[in-house]
Amino acid sequence: MPHEVLPWTEVIPRGMVCASPPEGVPSTPMAKQGCRKARILFVDDEASIRLTLPLVLAKFGFDVTSVDTLDNALAKIRTEKFDILLSDLNLPAPNAGFAVIEAMRKDQPRCINFILTGYPADESIKRANRHGVAHYFIKPVEIEEMVETMKEKLAAQNSSLSG
Repeated sequence: MPHEVLPWTEVIPRGMVCASPPEGVPSTPMAKQGCRKARILFVDDEASIRLTLPLVLAKFGFDVTSVDTLDNALAKIRTEKFDILLSDLNLPAPNAGFAVIEAMRKDQPRCINFILTGYPADESIKRANRHGVAHYFIKPVEIEEMVETMKEKLAAQNSSLSG
C-alpha cells in the first residue's frame, strides 16, 4: 500500500532563519537551505554585559558572537555573516557604534541593525533613523521585549524575502 503524504505548511520558527520539512515530505527550495539559528553580532565595550547578554540571547535561540571594540567588530563583519547587529553606541568613543552600523550596511546589507545604549540622546536617535536602524534600545533593557522586537524584525524580513 502506498505511503500517503499529508499536506504541510513550512513554518519558520521565531529566531530561526529557515526551516526544514518533516521527514518524508518532498523538498522545497527553502527546505534545501537547512535550518539554523539567527546569528547576532553583539558589540559592547562593557565586559559585564558582553559576558551575560550573549548567554541570555542564546537561551532564546540565537547564535551570538560578542566583541568589545570597533576594530574587532569591523574584523568580524569582514569575515563572518550575521543576520542581526546589536551594537552599543559608545565603544568607548562617543557614537563609534555608528561606524559599526555603516560597515555592516555596506558589507552585509541584509543584516538588521539595532542599537543598545545606556546614553540615549535626541541626536543619536535621529542619526539612527537616518542609518536605517531597526530599533533603538535603551539600557537597562527588558530582555523579553528586546528579543521579541528582534524576532519580529527578522520574521518580517524573512517574509518579505520569500514573498
